[in-house]
Amino acid sequence: MLKFFRRIRKGLLSENKIGKYLLYAAGEIVLVVIGILIALYINNLNTEKQDSITLNGYLHNIEENIRSDRENLIKIASFRDSSVIGSKYFMKMIEQNSKEQYTTYFTKYFKYNPWLDESFQSNQSGFEALKNSGYLNKIQQTDLETQLYTYYSLVEKIKDEEQSLNNFMEEMEYDMYKNNIVQRTKPLVGKLIRQKETKEDIAELKRILAYPAFVGSHSRNSGTGYMNDLYEQLSVVADNLLKEMNR
Repeated sequence: MLKFFRRIRKGLLSENKIGKYLLYAAGEIVLVVIGILIALYINNLNTEKQDSITLNGYLHNIEENIRSDRENLIKIASFRDSSVIGSKYFMKMIEQNSKEQYTTYFTKYFKYNPWLDESFQSNQSGFEALKNSGYLNKIQQTDLETQLYTYYSLVEKIKDEEQSLNNFMEEMEYDMYKNNIVQRTKPLVGKLIRQKETKEDIAELKRILAYPAFVGSHSRNSGTGYMNDLYEQLSVVADNLLKEMNR
């Protein structure tokens, strides 16, 4: 092909047809420019295709993270429900102080006690990878970007609320260990469950359960139903986000 063009140029020059040569040269330049533009267009298409594949890969990882989050939400919401119910039961129980209520509390509700360091664990690896990759600007000013930030902002709010709650419970638990409350409670509860308790044991247990840190923990925990409202909000946002990602 190049030899063909050279022959044409030589022929035009040898015949001293300068005007036609210049016209030919201009046409050749146009053809070269068109060829470059076509190559750039094809390259851009390939780049956009590869970018789309890469972005979808990041979004797929986020989608998997969110599906995992939803399972964790179900677990923590179930725990929080039972824990709140248990603490409310405790608050009523210490007003009535019956042996039967003590037995019910320690056999049914104590496994959801407020000192367990339970919290919602969100997997944010996909979102962090997307932010660090630079591909986040591919979805700037879109509903998807808005919903992503809404979701992970709510995740952070839940994290802060749970951290505050757990920090308070750790302080109460430390107080009870420091003042020998936990150590005194265990043998009494063991005798209660085995139905080996005495009147003196019940009286002692009553005094222990009225300890300020014991009562304070359950009083604080009984009012944490708002956490389940946050979990529900996050679940709704997750549903909307997954729908948006699958468009």
